[in-house]
Amino acid sequence: MQQCERNGFTLVEILVVATIIGFLATLGMVGYQAAGKSGRDAKRKGDLEQIRSALEIYKSENSGVYPAVNSCVPAGLAPGYINTIPSDPNTTYKYCYIPGAAPIKSYTLCVSLEAASGGLIAACGNNCGSGVCNYAVYNP
Repeated sequence: MQQCERNGFTLVEILVVATIIGFLATLGMVGYQAAGKSGRDAKRKGDLEQIRSALEIYKSENSGVYPAVNSCVPAGLAPGYINTIPSDPNTTYKYCYIPGAAPIKSYTLCVSLEAASGGLIAACGNNCGSGVCNYAVYNP
């Protein structure tokens, strides 16, 4: 009696492999999205540091006071104090500059971070676009 040879895979084997591949693909996509958020948040923090440096140069050349304009980023900083005003990597968010009381000796720079779980920065309100202002830097 001859036995029949099996060529190929059973349906169960194929389903097990497909399930494993689907699970690994899902893990990869989640990791990729988290890395993207972290990268954009790092750029935002770096941009705020550039703006802070420009504000300090502005202050040193303008009688020790910061700009009084309450806006996303004071327009008078470019090109004299910073080459170009950085923009948020995600167009739904924006950087927020809040000057202190006159004479302007202090300020708050705010942004919305995607990966942060912090709450609203009170001085900034909801001025960070569609995100909540949950990260801030202050004058040194």
